[in-house]
Amino acid sequence: MQVVDVNMRLVDQAIECGATAAKIINVSDIVVAQWVRHKCQFGCPHYGNNFMCPPYAPSPRETLDVLSGYQRAILVKFSDRHIGGQGDGIGQAFVHNKLYELERRLFLDGYYKAISYTFGRCTLCKECLAEKIENPSLFDKKNCLNPKMARPSMEASGMDVFQTVRNAGWDLGVMQDKSEGFTAFGLILLE
Repeated sequence: MQVVDVNMRLVDQAIECGATAAKIINVSDIVVAQWVRHKCQFGCPHYGNNFMCPPYAPSPRETLDVLSGYQRAILVKFSDRHIGGQGDGIGQAFVHNKLYELERRLFLDGYYKAISYTFGRCTLCKECLAEKIENPSLFDKKNCLNPKMARPSMEASGMDVFQTVRNAGWDLGVMQDKSEGFTAFGLILLE
């Protein structure tokens, strides 16, 4: 009974922070695969141009290492219809800020290991300084203008968002048309 109350309180906090819905999941339900990172490298124009994207983001191996120190996480759902998005790159800053706000609240509530993963590229700055770097190295990340709030996305860290969301019991398919509406997911590792 007490665990259910704690889980409901966590979900309620996510919704208070602007989420459409949230679920507490076991970390074992988070799927990490090398192919996800590969798709970032060969298919995304932000690869190497954003400090929260590959090659700066944690590798799948590093992500698995981090996950091994956790048992539970909160999967957070955002809908563009809920947050007033219009389709193209919608709500990235909104989602990023709300996940950081929730991470901070959880930290202050005693979840001292809380760390969030957002979706898509980081949009905290109008232009990421990573775009100007010709030969990127991990040491360049120190040039990030928002290190306190900047977080990598689930996919940049090698997480298979589609399978992770399905493992949590939600449906998620590929958006065929922008008129369908957009759903974004973030994740906060708890304990």
